Amino acid sequence: MMQHKSFLSSRINALSDGVFAIAMTLLVFNIQIPDLVDIKPGEDFQTKMQQQIPHIFSWLLSVAILCRLWINHNHLMADHESKSVGFTSLNFLLLGAVAFIPFPSALLGEYPDQAWSVILLSISYAVAALAIAGMWFIAPNRASVSGKRVLLVSMVMLLTSILACLLTIFNPYWGLALWITYVVGIAPLAYLMERYVFVEAD
Repeated sequence: MMQHKSFLSSRINALSDGVFAIAMTLLVFNIQIPDLVDIKPGEDFQTKMQQQIPHIFSWLLSVAILCRLWINHNHLMADHESKSVGFTSLNFLLLGAVAFIPFPSALLGEYPDQAWSVILLSISYAVAALAIAGMWFIAPNRASVSGKRVLLVSMVMLLTSILACLLTIFNPYWGLALWITYVVGIAPLAYLMERYVFVEAD
């Protein structure tokens, strides 16, 4: 029986891009078109649209974080070299977490006040961040500038996930507030550190 010691980067990239694309597409299906046929007394189109706000928020949050994960994954695959079995296995773990994200994202849109909605989403991103960090550790280009960027961003995401879970125990909206802070504040700060601290040597 033939055993693979390495896998082509092109095959890993193709599968990974497909999973990311499908996950991002599935997220938007949670946003429903208002049904004006079955409208209740006292409701109007605006009321129906307001009911979709949690779903739209959940979509924006999840897409933003998935984009960050994809960028990290792209850095890891930038050398176009064959990847080891360990790297590929961790890549499957990452893709499993990414494929699962539409479920907790849908829960968050439907039940934003429930702790498990925020916790499941946070755990999904924690698993993804751990997988990225593991892939960085195994990757032969981890000492490069791009590799250092990957480690920084994955650790920030992991810490955010853990803290969000802890805050959610007390109040789900605290965990949500932290994820909003991550998207609008922490992640851009990490990007600035990537650009101005980790600068490629000439």
